[in-house]
Amino acid sequence: MNIVHLINVRWFNATAWYALRLIESGILAGDRAAAAGLPDSPVINKAKELGVQTVEAPFTSNNFFDFFKNLRKIHKLIKDIDADTLVCHRGEMFWIIALDKFIFRRKYKLIRVRGDVRPPKTDIFSKFTHNTACNHIITSADFIRTFFIEKLKTNANYIDTIYGGVNRSVFYKDYKKRINVRQHYNFKDDDFVVSVVGRFDPVKGHNVFLKACSRAYKNGLKELKIMLAGFPENIKLDEMQKMVEDNGLNDITIITGKVDDITGIMNASDLGVISSLGSEAVCRVAMEFMACGVPVISSNAGVLPEMLPQQYRYDIYDDERLAFLITEKKGFIKIYDQKDFYNEFIEKINLHS
Repeated sequence: MNIVHLINVRWFNATAWYALRLIESGILAGDRAAAAGLPDSPVINKAKELGVQTVEAPFTSNNFFDFFKNLRKIHKLIKDIDADTLVCHRGEMFWIIALDKFIFRRKYKLIRVRGDVRPPKTDIFSKFTHNTACNHIITSADFIRTFFIEKLKTNANYIDTIYGGVNRSVFYKDYKKRINVRQHYNFKDDDFVVSVVGRFDPVKGHNVFLKACSRAYKNGLKELKIMLAGFPENIKLDEMQKMVEDNGLNDITIITGKVDDITGIMNASDLGVISSLGSEAVCRVAMEFMACGVPVISSNAGVLPEMLPQQYRYDIYDDERLAFLITEKKGFIKIYDQKDFYNEFIEKINLHS
């Protein structure tokens, strides 16, 4: 298949990650791909590194004339690679693309990927663009799919959930990295290293996680060590350090900051924690931990209840339950391979389109 991906996001967020995994796995499968997005955006730059044709334009613009200029650029990209499918990963251009496809009977398949906890509009026009003009909808979580079926009256046969997948040539169990990183941070063989990977933001739940670690440590888990891998965003580094200090965890906590190779941090861990308080329409960090052979426990935010059994989850803000799970030293592992992700994606969009 030849696929054009429209990924108009400024930052390399979960939406961009989801799209890039499809592009990369498509290329590896021998298919052709192209990407359209915002000028100099990380996802477009990464797509260029993969060698795919790209188009950059202000696809988030609300200017009426920009809509048509951008539409022409997308049509040209479709023609350039002889694409049979256009995948919209965001909604800013989706409505006009859907309208154009319906009016002019464009031959390509239009696929809408929805990986956002914010619900779509439920008005008549939104129902038309999604249910009539669009060939198929892919969601990153079942709770999003359910909203479409119940509120937009989308035919259940024309919408599917696919969680995603990671590049297994990058994320895998690596004993050498485990040893090197643990030595770098002076961890002993019998230390139990628990890690949170993600930006320093209140929504990531670091405060609840640290309270739980403090509780577990005071209750006898003296072999506990903590790694916080991330970068400041709405929580400053000194604020994170104070959070650690306030919970009495200074001596057992490493704040790594942003690291070049996150797979080393993951491999050095004995347990990965997804402590998010919200969002998580796509949970790539959980997939990456598990691909490295590291068991995971999580909150009940977003898609996580669909990915992890109940015995490895806790209610948001329930630091007592989280402390218990950490003390148990057990977690869940399931491998999400991007090859399987892509194959399932192709199967679903071809099934009824």
